[in-house]
Amino acid sequence: MNLAIRRTVAVGALVAGTLAAFVLYCFPPETSSFYPRCPVYLWLHLYCPGCGGTRALAALLHGRLRDALHWNAMVVVALPFACVFASLAFIRAMRSKAFIWPSLPQPILAPLLLVIGIFTLVRNLPGH
Repeated sequence: MNLAIRRTVAVGALVAGTLAAFVLYCFPPETSSFYPRCPVYLWLHLYCPGCGGTRALAALLHGRLRDALHWNAMVVVALPFACVFASLAFIRAMRSKAFIWPSLPQPILAPLLLVIGIFTLVRNLPGH
């Protein structure tokens, strides 16, 4: 992909993300019915690792940290890392050098998957 196209895609992704945050801010999931429902929960009645993530992001946009943690603590904890990842990808896309996606160090990957698995199991225990 040449530099001009790469930069256009990067700016488009930034605009799309900003627009998505604006929509989420103006139309919270608690009061709007157009947000998609989780297929895992719909079919299996189990919470996936992302269930409640949209509501958590909406709560964060409104400055309600406690509500965000209630909806999905993992999304709240992962958001700063996702922002750093997106920022690095954007900066790399805007440079004239060849684009290389940011990546996690290999030693972090297995423990991260374990934490996601434990989080998923715990949130599906009876009484939670």
